[in-house]
Amino acid sequence: MKNSKEKETFSVLIPDGESWLSYSVQSCLAQIPGVEVIVLSNNTLDPMRFSRHTRQFYSYDQNVDDGQAKLAAIYDTLKRTKVDVVLPIDTQTMRLLSEHKASVQALTAIAPIPDVEAIDIASNKWLLAKWLQEHQLPCPATLLYRADKKFEQALQTLSFPVLLKPTQQVGDVGIGGRGIHIFDHPAALIEFCKDNATVEYVVQPFINGYDIDCSVLCQDGKIEAYTIQKGFMGGRGRFDPPAGIDLLHDDQTYDVINALVAKMNWTGIAHFDLRYDEQDQQVKVIEINARFWGSLLGSLCAGVNFPYVACLAGLGRAIPKTSFRPLRYVNGGAAAKIRYQQCIGKKPAGVYFDHSALDFMMKDPWPKVVSYCFKAYSKAVSKLNGGTRGASLYESKNKI
Repeated sequence: MKNSKEKETFSVLIPDGESWLSYSVQSCLAQIPGVEVIVLSNNTLDPMRFSRHTRQFYSYDQNVDDGQAKLAAIYDTLKRTKVDVVLPIDTQTMRLLSEHKASVQALTAIAPIPDVEAIDIASNKWLLAKWLQEHQLPCPATLLYRADKKFEQALQTLSFPVLLKPTQQVGDVGIGGRGIHIFDHPAALIEFCKDNATVEYVVQPFINGYDIDCSVLCQDGKIEAYTIQKGFMGGRGRFDPPAGIDLLHDDQTYDVINALVAKMNWTGIAHFDLRYDEQDQQVKVIEINARFWGSLLGSLCAGVNFPYVACLAGLGRAIPKTSFRPLRYVNGGAAAKIRYQQCIGKKPAGVYFDHSALDFMMKDPWPKVVSYCFKAYSKAVSKLNGGTRGASLYESKNKI
């Protein structure tokens, strides 16, 4: 490994370039002159291959969800490139590297990542709910669905409507609100669960209030950098992430997360979903995402470059003191819609933004163009096959 502490520049390996978050992570690293980004993906035609910011691109075959194939590819790429630091993006890769941390660190540095136990708790809504209750941290009442009378009796203690959520991510289900259902009556919920018995669910009361999120980089239970955000523009679906966010300061949210990461001794990146309960006047922890997040570029625009700071921490360099400024950020689709409405003189009252994902897409458009082409090809193949899903290689691995 190169002695990165003695030089101004360093190289970074993104080992899960197939992640839908890779574009945002690389866009953040591209803001730092001298940082070289190397991408490894399980997709030979991954859109990140066509990014102007990708210095080198490597791929490997992974016909099934095989962690050993990815790990072997990571070892091989590290030996070939001699990169300075590995920066995993998604939960699955973070867990893999955490499990094999010693052998990877024998080859190079790793950005801070949580231990396996912490990742497993964070990735399972039922385990997380029990952990939060045990450590007396604010969270909604939570039941694990069971096909028995005991569950049906416990369900009567919750105030309806309630939310039914998968305990874990399975494919795309469990990401961005996918797989969440709302029920007004116990009978309808129980009937739904019986018809979908292959999925493990938790039930939580719907909280009247608003969502508020906190993104962090931690080391040994101490917050090194953070941003807080609140949605002001809804997504396409009821439970989709917001299309627009306000980056803002909120003392209660910070205090809750500060206590949580200290008790869990969290190390690494995380994005916390919380909801303010108007009745209890309390912010409650809903979910932990042990990965980077969809609004990462909003955090960057507010003044915190999480991928870069994570790399510095992994390299053992001093982390600069970071703070963020309040601003309004929207995703690319929302920005395009607002700009179009402005052009035709139909700007909605009070709708504006300071920064958007379009700013980054215009500087590095080819990954997005390639992604759209793959999706169009997939839809065309699907129609030719009579509506069956075609070219799934492109559908599932090219989300930017």
